[in-house]
Amino acid sequence: MLEASHFEDLSDFLESCVSKIKKSYPRFSSLQLAKRLGIPNSTFDRISKKEVTKPSFNYALKIVQEVCEDESVQSFIKKFYPKMYEDFSTVYPGNKDVPFVAPEAEVYFQDPSTFELMLMATTNAGLTRAKTLDEFGKRGISTLDKLIQNGILREENDKISIEGPVNAKQDTVHRVLQNLVKLNYDLESFGDHKNWLSVQYESVKSEVVVPKLREICIEANQKIRELMNAPESKGSDVVWAGIVMDSLAKHSDLLDNNDKKVLQ
Repeated sequence: MLEASHFEDLSDFLESCVSKIKKSYPRFSSLQLAKRLGIPNSTFDRISKKEVTKPSFNYALKIVQEVCEDESVQSFIKKFYPKMYEDFSTVYPGNKDVPFVAPEAEVYFQDPSTFELMLMATTNAGLTRAKTLDEFGKRGISTLDKLIQNGILREENDKISIEGPVNAKQDTVHRVLQNLVKLNYDLESFGDHKNWLSVQYESVKSEVVVPKLREICIEANQKIRELMNAPESKGSDVVWAGIVMDSLAKHSDLLDNNDKKVLQ
């Protein structure tokens, strides 16, 4: 099994991971493997040839997740992306040591046709066939059966779930939030105390505003987590809240100044 601790250079480690992936899928071309991993083909090719000193965290993580177990993935992040691990521990302290969901399951969190079932199945209450039939009809039951047959979800004592808490990569979190806002935000309910939607923007000094906005988001995230996990909050209704902020324009000065080959 590949271990990040056995490598001093990130490009060597990722090249070894790519080699192992190619051996696992001998009939796949590099283009097919890149598509399977959700990485641009040119980026995947450069990583496999060790032409990139330090690729973006999300791309590297996708490659490592394909061949390493959870503990090895965490070791990889700590060693080669320590700032990311530190930030992750600060921003999401409750998720610091939570294992990432398996790549084969993660795609179903992103899919608009299955993400609701996946979210419901990963709550404390879990999911039942009766609930699935009530919410999604026979098509929902058919989709649920496929997820169970493929080993994505498990069924035990009429409860359908994924074992233990789950963590996901940023692109999956991004897609889940997009799906929730697009498909599960009720525009008709705004103003009657059932939901909330607001966007604030202005021309500002980003070096002043962005750090403070992050602090606000981190604090709000922690308060939401505490509320959701409080004993008195337990129930069967699935309620969601999303927090997001960023700048409108992206500039080259946001790239890693120590390595102009960083891929975004």
